[in-house]
Amino acid sequence: MFVKIEGKNYPLHFGIGFVRELDTKYKTGTEVEFGTGVTSIYARLQSPNPYALYEAMHAALMPELDLTEEQFDAWVDGFNSEREYVNFFGLFVKELKKARQTKPLIRNYEQIVKEILKKNQEEKPVNRPTAE
Repeated sequence: MFVKIEGKNYPLHFGIGFVRELDTKYKTGTEVEFGTGVTSIYARLQSPNPYALYEAMHAALMPELDLTEEQFDAWVDGFNSEREYVNFFGLFVKELKKARQTKPLIRNYEQIVKEILKKNQEEKPVNRPTAE
């Protein structure tokens, strides 16, 4: 996947460097497990959050381009429509889910979320109408 910024095409890399960059970004003072940053950014990319996209693109463009917020803003402003912008989000997330280094991290994250939701549904009390 490529993006054109300031007239130049740049490849987006979703490899080890991408994972490490995001892990560094999302470090909370304790030791970060490999891939924590990817799962954090993936969760934030579930809605078209421009700052989450900026952080993900910044990591994916390193080291070829140290994307600035100004460059990102100009790039986003270059979309012809909201639909085009939202479509890019979908493509970006799709690539993230397919890449060799990120695919297992996202698959594991989705499985954990699915299990949590299932557990919450099972624990939810059933409201039954009472006879008066």
